[in-house]
Amino acid sequence: MTAARLRILLLVSMMAMLLVVAACGSGDDDDDNDNDVTPDDDTADDDTVFDDDTGDDDATPDDDDATPDDDDDDTAPGPYDGMTPTGTTVDEMLAIASHMSTGAAYSREREFEIEKSVEAGITYSRRGFYWNHIEPENDVWQFDGYDEMVRLLREAGLQPNAMLTRGVDWAMPGGSPSDIDPADFADFTGTVADRYADDIDLYEIWNEQNSTRFWDPEPDPEHYGLLLEAAYAAIHENDPNAIVLFGGMSPFDDVHLFDPRGIWNFLARVGEFHPDLCDFIDGVAIHPYTFLQQPGPELSLDFGIYRYPDLRNTVADVRGMLDELGCADKPIHFTEMGWPSLLIGNDRQAAYFVRGALLARTVNVQGYFWYTFYDEEPGSSPPTEDYFGLYELPDGVTDPDPKPAYHALVGLHEVLGDARYAGDLGLALGWENDCYALVFADDASRWTVALWHAGLQFGQETTVTVPLHSDATGDWTMLDQEGAQLATGNTADGEVEVAADGRVVYLQFEVSP
Repeated sequence: MTAARLRILLLVSMMAMLLVVAACGSGDDDDDNDNDVTPDDDTADDDTVFDDDTGDDDATPDDDDATPDDDDDDTAPGPYDGMTPTGTTVDEMLAIASHMSTGAAYSREREFEIEKSVEAGITYSRRGFYWNHIEPENDVWQFDGYDEMVRLLREAGLQPNAMLTRGVDWAMPGGSPSDIDPADFADFTGTVADRYADDIDLYEIWNEQNSTRFWDPEPDPEHYGLLLEAAYAAIHENDPNAIVLFGGMSPFDDVHLFDPRGIWNFLARVGEFHPDLCDFIDGVAIHPYTFLQQPGPELSLDFGIYRYPDLRNTVADVRGMLDELGCADKPIHFTEMGWPSLLIGNDRQAAYFVRGALLARTVNVQGYFWYTFYDEEPGSSPPTEDYFGLYELPDGVTDPDPKPAYHALVGLHEVLGDARYAGDLGLALGWENDCYALVFADDASRWTVALWHAGLQFGQETTVTVPLHSDATGDWTMLDQEGAQLATGNTADGEVEVAADGRVVYLQFEVSP
């Protein structure tokens, strides 16, 4: 048995332990099975919101206790204090890692994908610009199909992300990307940038170069760094406004699986060979599929010799490596992200899509590229690879059907497309890690709290009490994950009781300036 197979079997064994380590709730529960949202304090006041001036057992007396403290209550901070919407909007982050046609001929599936991407608020479309297709022989260029695809994307208002990848026989005589002369790669990437300088600003150098699947026979951090540096210089020479990304890394590095620096260790290894790496990247791309593509984005696993972080901590890991290199502020993009519906089902896929996007925005991820638009023809290994789509597999005759993930994307766009992240209400209230309340606000003073419960029992409801902003006015509205109205009420009540499960619900209200 090969070493790679042993490593895979070990991961499968770890996956079998998930049902033990991923139980809902925090470690300090008092076993009263009350599904509290805040840690139990062994008293009789298991409220889901911290006590605020009511009869309670707080150590500090409030206005119902023997010693009045009205002055303190008047100045006590509220849970929304300090929250300010910043960063890019949700729509500016939304993107698709596409397999659309790069042919010059009309493609029904390509035009349908572009139309539905626009409908869902997508900003970027990532597509491979394959060297072996564009320059099959040295200085023989074939751009017709790419010209047509770029034209269609730009006319629809979509921004292309050009992933410059795949070797070509004439440039790698030994059959490995490690044989490529950086000057040849610079010529290719510079020519693409010159041709599309008016249409493309985002470039990604290679794809999952830390895996043997895309860099045979073994990932080569030293040579990848040389190609990256050459491409960066050539692209910027032809398009000074270009953004050049360190290519999207796979979370499954099958050669350096147990590197103590974690699943993105390839970035650090490139930095070891190229200490000036920060000088020739404008950002970093990763593909943070969750462990074996199954659990939700909130789950962290730590098996001692192997650690798989949750979505927000995976970003922290990358930023830590960038910090050591001297450029912690470089933007991070998820140029592939997704879950296959084959094993987890359509409902979980849809919910994980939205939960992942919302969590990504809290840590300032710049691009959230869902992989991919259509399901694929069955036959891949593993078969889950064919079930990542927002839409079912096209039949070439009729329009395919949307999956729930597409409806959830449209709901995210319609509810939060113009909004920016403001703060973590669940954290401010001291909620447990499996209950989430993330706050977003748009320029029209509309505030939205996105709520869900990230337990293993996807459909199990947990009731939480959500306080409203102290300046909330008018009526509040609760919407489901697809943007349909569930309930409404008056903000004068000051709080709303919400039954949260694995699906996201949105609580919206206006805040007076």
